[in-house]
Amino acid sequence: MNTQRTAPQGALPLQTLFETYPELDEQIPEWHQLLEQATVLELPAGNMLVRQGTCCSNFMLLLEGTVRVFQISDDGREQTLYRINPGDICLMSLSSLINDKPFKANAITDSPVRALVLSTTAFHEAMAISESFRNLVMRSLVNTVCEMMHGFYDTAFEPLDMRLACLLGRMFERAGTSTITITHQQLAQELGTSREVVSRILKRLERENCLRLSRGRITVNDPDKLPG
Repeated sequence: MNTQRTAPQGALPLQTLFETYPELDEQIPEWHQLLEQATVLELPAGNMLVRQGTCCSNFMLLLEGTVRVFQISDDGREQTLYRINPGDICLMSLSSLINDKPFKANAITDSPVRALVLSTTAFHEAMAISESFRNLVMRSLVNTVCEMMHGFYDTAFEPLDMRLACLLGRMFERAGTSTITITHQQLAQELGTSREVVSRILKRLERENCLRLSRGRITVNDPDKLPG
């Protein structure tokens, strides 16, 4: 991913990396030397890491925060493809680096993030040196493809109100509270639809006493009343 607008933050103790990616704790001197030469970056929320059609100049191992990968339709609507969390790696970055072709989506930080960044050269060296790194790449490829396939299945076969209810259910569960902070536009971007459509469904759910809406916030009244 491209991170030209951010500044290096210095070296990273390897133990910090291995706590997030335990499978990378491989006792190979060349591997440790390569990691010690990598750069640590701290990025604010809302930082566009890479835009569709540009090439990746580096590879990121995420330590803290979340990155959202999305595409924009011809009419300007956003569709979230997947998110990258600590311990994950980016499928689109892998495709761009391995095939030396442009990134096929956009990536933006959802929250402040901290990451270890390998140059393109270091990435290819890592693939040659470390079996554990290669295994991580393969595992992440499989997991992300499966996640995207589930998303495409839901888009093709699940009614939008069901997809929205399931999305809200996951968000409430992650938050561990009955109220989440999110806008109708952000929900629309997750689902690849318009804000107006999401607002109509949410207002119907509010009339049915499933939810309570306020500016930038949604409170669940009765989770059992949500569709699905």
